Amino acid sequence: MGTMPLTPADIRDKKFHTVRLRPGYNEEDVDALLDRIEATLIALEGGPRKGPLITAEEIRNSRFRTTRMSPGYREDEVDDFLDTVIADLAGRGLGQQAPPPLPPHPTRGDPRRSPTVAPGRPVADDPRAGGPPAPQPPTGRPVPSGPRMTPDDIRNQRFATTRLTTGYNEQEVDDFLDRAEYTLGVLLQGRQDRATLTASEVERAQFATTRARPGYDPAQVDRFLDVLADELRLYEHH
Repeated sequence: MGTMPLTPADIRDKKFHTVRLRPGYNEEDVDALLDRIEATLIALEGGPRKGPLITAEEIRNSRFRTTRMSPGYREDEVDDFLDTVIADLAGRGLGQQAPPPLPPHPTRGDPRRSPTVAPGRPVADDPRAGGPPAPQPPTGRPVPSGPRMTPDDIRNQRFATTRLTTGYNEQEVDDFLDRAEYTLGVLLQGRQDRATLTASEVERAQFATTRARPGYDPAQVDRFLDVLADELRLYEHH
């Protein structure tokens, strides 16, 4: 395709090789993203617009479930093609949305990476796991009864890392918790309109898995996300 702009047909007719004996991308997940990309290109060419235009940033941040022992698209082929789409959309002025800025983070290393934590140790701020309860919010917050978590609790959350067993991709988890930290911060300010996450999105969160390299302990991450979803739901019910 060279430097020519992509067309809806380029997206619709794109084919990827499938794999079975090694990890691949879930075909339905990839096809759903391509449908959105095709719809965006149709709208850019003056056709009917179906929903919001997808941006290069959204594609860059997209994640797919992985398959094992069942058909899946070759990951490198999908990644390479999406790099082309990202460059194309960025050149059309659809590089990124303008989300609210994230709160500043400390300059020290991410405290969520804690290789010294023993695998299987309860999440420190998870009341269900027997750890100490998260700090109570000060008075005067929009939802004074119920919420127990603060943005600092999310920023300072630590997870054990795994190497010989399956773990969650650390960068994906960290990026997701950055969104959660921002969301909780604006909720505590009474700015529900600026929240970028909902309880149901937290419950549906999925991360790529790692093998033979560091990854966060899935059980600990899942327990913490359960608590986080419950916390966000307290705001949604007010």
